[in-house]
Amino acid sequence: MKFLHLSDLHIGKKVNGISMLQEQKYVLKQAVDIIKEQNINLVLIAGDVFDRAIPSIEAMDVFSSFLSELNILKVNVYIISGNHDNMDRLAYLSDLLHKTNIFISKPFTGEIEYYEYGDFNIYLLPYIYPALIRKYYPCEKISNYNEAVKLLIQHTKLNKNKINILLSHQFVVSSNQAIVSDSEQKSVGGIDEIDYKVFKKFDYIALGHLHCPQKVGLEKIRYGGSILKYSFSEINQKKSFCVVNIKTKNDIEINLVPIVQKHDMKEYIGYIDEFLNKDFYTKIDKEDYIHFTLYDENVLDAKAKLSSIYPNIMLLEFDNTFTRNLNRNFDVDFKKQKTLVEHFCDFYFSRYDKELDFNKKEIVTDIYNSITKEDECAL
Repeated sequence: MKFLHLSDLHIGKKVNGISMLQEQKYVLKQAVDIIKEQNINLVLIAGDVFDRAIPSIEAMDVFSSFLSELNILKVNVYIISGNHDNMDRLAYLSDLLHKTNIFISKPFTGEIEYYEYGDFNIYLLPYIYPALIRKYYPCEKISNYNEAVKLLIQHTKLNKNKINILLSHQFVVSSNQAIVSDSEQKSVGGIDEIDYKVFKKFDYIALGHLHCPQKVGLEKIRYGGSILKYSFSEINQKKSFCVVNIKTKNDIEINLVPIVQKHDMKEYIGYIDEFLNKDFYTKIDKEDYIHFTLYDENVLDAKAKLSSIYPNIMLLEFDNTFTRNLNRNFDVDFKKQKTLVEHFCDFYFSRYDKELDFNKKEIVTDIYNSITKEDECAL
């Protein structure tokens, strides 16, 4: 049985203000072509279907068209929600879609749901967090993500005569850690890390969450990776479609098919005259999404001048005497003047794009004060 392992589509995502919808449609068309060419039976989508909990109409149309194409090809599709998705919204009409062999994970109810497909059982584990597990296992000690997921899998009985496949959207790591990108949401202190050994009893684990295609601990535990480069930290990553052919439990063939991006991401550092020179821009793809860093001390209308040649500039920054002094002074002032509560408020704003309201700020302040008092007592 051959299947396509996808993840982290992030349909509707904007990178530095530029919509990725056309790029995403371009890549999803390639996925459809691969399914046709390689006679694929199943498509697994391991979370972060959309980039927002409430996706735009345009993003929903792109995904709907993709599912329609898969339905025409008569392949079974299994989908879980990721941390960017809304679990309830994604599951809308899931019962009706089952009749078209499209299976979307339902809101979590304490167990991992699964579906049979011949000799295979496909388990759907959407993005979950400890508090959600505690609700269904109140007598168990659950202090972190690893304990939560481990407990849930321990309570999942597998049919050993079947080939058991799990879809999961979590931060799974091995002793060598994992390759993380700037475009992924991170937790403080690694509290969401899950040991890959937790999943060992499954025959293949289709992971989503990290954007770099990679195995974790074992060949059978893999991140599909995002379908596009969603930050400049990913420019050297080789995005791919993960095609898996499972013949038996001990005979699994994994083939990574390179994804062709409509426009690549590039970074260039130097002086503006160099980039305006024909000898430079005739040797590169001017349509790429580009991050320019300029060494120039004084230059007027740099963005306008460069945009006349490079239409898809995503970032334009300066690395010169002024910016280096500015950053140095900002770092000193920032550390001197801001309290830990203010740092937390800044973190909250960067995470949710809105200010922490007065009541929540009071709660954070109370917690900080209580911790400070405990530390003083301990001294």
